[in-house]
Amino acid sequence: MDTNSISTGVKKWGRVIAITIISLIGFSYLNRHGISPVWTAVLIVLFPGIFRFIYKIICFLVAVAVLIGILGFLIF
Repeated sequence: MDTNSISTGVKKWGRVIAITIISLIGFSYLNRHGISPVWTAVLIVLFPGIFRFIYKIICFLVAVAVLIGILGFLIF
């Protein structure tokens, strides 16, 4: 038995479990705010470009917030 195949299998299942937990948290949050998980999944499948665009905007806003925080710390 090769030890690399065991570690690869563990990594694969670990990734699947992590994605499942994150998905459950995300769908539960949306469901609490009145958005059905089914419609969320349909939107993700039908319009993946929109979610990539939203992700890029969020990354940019986080980078700007970090930059402002660093500059604010240096200036004041």
